[in-house]
Amino acid sequence: MQTWWLTALGLAAGLCTSFSFVPQVLKAWREGDMEAISKRMYVASLIAYGLWIVHGLMITSVPVILFNVVNVVLAGLILVLKLRGPKAAREH
Repeated sequence: MQTWWLTALGLAAGLCTSFSFVPQVLKAWREGDMEAISKRMYVASLIAYGLWIVHGLMITSVPVILFNVVNVVLAGLILVLKLRGPKAAREH
């Protein structure tokens, strides 16, 4: 396959993955509904995304690096909202 096609595929996959966080972030931010969110799962996810970033740097893959950075930001935001509690999320 040509390099541009692999990059385009990675970008499309990354967009889908990263945008899957958006409804969770919005619900957590607006409603403060954090009850069903697992701290352990988001900590594990942050570790995994960090490892993917290292992997992306090692293979110099822009989609892998870019979207895992986006995922770290979004998952980190959800984890911060979870740790701060429901009242803090609703105050924003």
